[in-house]
Amino acid sequence: MGPRLLDQAAPERMKPDPFPVLAAGRELGAEPAECVLVGDSVSDIEAAHAAGVAAIGYANKPGKRERFDAADAVIDSMAELVTAFAVDEL
Repeated sequence: MGPRLLDQAAPERMKPDPFPVLAAGRELGAEPAECVLVGDSVSDIEAAHAAGVAAIGYANKPGKRERFDAADAVIDSMAELVTAFAVDEL
C-alpha cells in the first residue's frame, strides 16, 4: 500500500475525540494496536491515546517538547521518525 492522505473532518467530532483516529485506522484496515499517530499538538496525543493508538509527539517548534509528556515518544524533526518507531513501547 502506498502513501495515503485521510481526511476525516467532522467539526463536531474533532480531536481530542478519538473518532478521526479510529476512522483513519478503519479506512486502512488496521486495529488501533497496529497504528501510530504522529502529531504536533497535545490534542493529537490525547486523541491517539483515547483511541488506543501509540502517539509520537512532533516538537516542531522551540518549547513544544515539554508539552508532550504523555506521548510515547517525542521527536524534534521528521528525520528522527525512524528512530522513534524503534521504541519498545510503541
